[in-house]
Order: sequence, then structure tokens, then C-alpha cells
Amino acid sequence: MKFECTVEDLGKAVSTAVRFVERRANLPVLASILIVAERGGLILRATNLECGVEINVPAKVSSEGVVAVAGATLAGFLGNVKGKTISGELAGEVLKLQSERATASIKTLPHEDFPTLPRVAASTSFTVKAGDFMKAVRSVVYCASTSTVKPELQSVLLFADGGKLIAAATDSFRLAEKAVTLRAGSTIPQLLLPARNAAELMRILESASGDVEVYYNENQISTHIGGTYYTSRLIDGAFPNYRQILPKSFTTEAVILREDMASALKSLTVFADKFSQVSLSIEPSKKTLLLSSRNPDVGEQTSTVRATVSGDAVAMNFNGKYLGDSLQAIVGESVRIYSNGAGKPLLMRDAADDSFLYLAMPMNR
Repeated sequence: MKFECTVEDLGKAVSTAVRFVERRANLPVLASILIVAERGGLILRATNLECGVEINVPAKVSSEGVVAVAGATLAGFLGNVKGKTISGELAGEVLKLQSERATASIKTLPHEDFPTLPRVAASTSFTVKAGDFMKAVRSVVYCASTSTVKPELQSVLLFADGGKLIAAATDSFRLAEKAVTLRAGSTIPQLLLPARNAAELMRILESASGDVEVYYNENQISTHIGGTYYTSRLIDGAFPNYRQILPKSFTTEAVILREDMASALKSLTVFADKFSQVSLSIEPSKKTLLLSSRNPDVGEQTSTVRATVSGDAVAMNFNGKYLGDSLQAIVGESVRIYSNGAGKPLLMRDAADDSFLYLAMPMNR
């Protein structure tokens, strides 16, 4: 194996691939990046058996070959290399890399045990704008459960409804849903994409533009984005029928400036207790929303936010972090808050965009 390419191209590809290696793998080869040198250039592959990536890198290949090297070592070296070009050559069981200012010799691993990346048949797919797909995943993925008790809740749900791609996630205490436009009105069954894998897909989508076509079957989902092929397993399970519990009407509605609420919640974290409890009160007579937190060891604070309010007064306690998390998916100037009284979930929307909703359950204590 012998090749030459730019430091920038190889560095970007390795920094993406290394996120897919399994650092604590029982199989050492899973901690490596597979490099395939062909006449058309380099192909880098990495997988943790949950999801995987294959990246094409433009390169001048004078001798073909295949090698597996430790991903963390390769990424660490390239992350500090200066210069425009880098060459690589396999000498026995060592990959020698050389740039204008640095050289490295990296021990290789047996590449024969490196798993193949599954390819999803092109018969079932949907098309969506890359930016919209990333926005859909980003708007909900933080709500996915981190507990292994219910694997189906450790996922981002994807399905089609009325010409829209719907993304949703929940950990039973909160729920987020985001809708974006699909191309050609595709029909999509419920697909449960593991949240960890969804986060990696989101990072790949950041550098994409235009439309992306996503392929799927019962067990896998994959997409080509530029010179990058991404694939992930799907979770086998049934996502809760959350739309059945979404309130259809409300007794209280308030509209406040997003920035006012964000600032108040950020300030309240200084005084929040170990449960991050924040008290929320909507007072129609005063046209205000009160947010307060109290910690016996620190003190207490109350913030008053001006609001446009209709309906009944209401007071509840929430996890302040949950309320704050919702604002990362609300990009408009104002937030619309709905309630049906104490003990009932709080619904939040972007006042100017109905494509996103966020549901938070109150705290009992």
C-alpha cells in the first residue's frame, strides 16, 4: 500500500470515522479504522456494530492495499499535523505516515476480522432536505431515554404523516415532536433509530446540502451524503402511541418572549435544588409568568416574565432543565405555553411555527 493525499481531506475523514470506533471493544479490530487504498482513492471504514460509516477520500494511489489501524492513534496524529499533503506506505505490519513536518509509524491490526458494513436495498427509501432532516433529529434527540429498561425509548422515532417526516423522542417525563416536509409524499413506517446513532447522523448532516435519500428495511437505515455512507441498525420495538395522550384543548394559554424565558431559567439554575425543581406560575390578572427556584443551602430567586395570558391561573413545579432544553428547538421570538391546570402536562410551541411541540410532565414534590 502506498498513497498520497491532502492533510485536510484525510484529517476530516478520520475525525468523522473515529467517532464510530468502539473504544472498549472486546474485539480489538472494532477500535480501528479500516483503510482501503484503491486506484480511485482511499476508502475509510469504521463501525461499532451499532452504526458504521464509509468515507471516500481523494488520493493518488500508487500501490493498492488494505490496513486496519487504531482509530484514536490515527486521529491523534492527524489532529496535530501541519502541512498540505501527507503520504502513507505499509511496511510490514507498520503504516508509515509522512507530512512536510512530521512522520509517524503506526502498528496495524489484522484487517481480515473487520466486519463488513451492511447495504440496504434501494427499494424502500424517502427523500428529504439534508438541513430539514438534521433539524428534525436535533429538535427531539435530547428527549430520548438514557435508561436501558425500555430500549424503544432510547430512540428517535421516524415516520411519515400527511406528507411530513415526523421525528419524536421521549423518556416518559418529557416528549418532543418535529415535522419537516418530505419529497414526493413518501410513506414511511415507524423506524426507531437509536439516539446515540442519531446524534452521529446529525453531525454528518451538518456538512451536507440539498436533498438526501434515506434507505431502510426492517433492521437497518442508511444514507449517502456526499462521499460518506452512513448506516445504523434499527431498534426492534413499539414506540408508545403518544399522540393519543396529547391534549386537544387547554384552560390556560400564555405567550412570552423566548429570550426572557431562557434568561430566567438560566439564572434560576444558581438556586435550584438537587432535583433542578423550578416553580412556574401563570397569573392572568397580572399578565405575568413567574419562575422561581429555592435551595435551602443557597437561597432562592423569583423571576417575573411579561406575558400575554388567557384562561385560568395555574401553578406547577417542573424540572428546570427540561423547560430549558425545549428552547433549543424553538427559534422564533416567542414561546406559546398551554396548560390544563395543576398536575397536567405543560405543552410548549414556537409561537410562529406549529411544526414543533414539547410536552413536559410536572414534578410531584
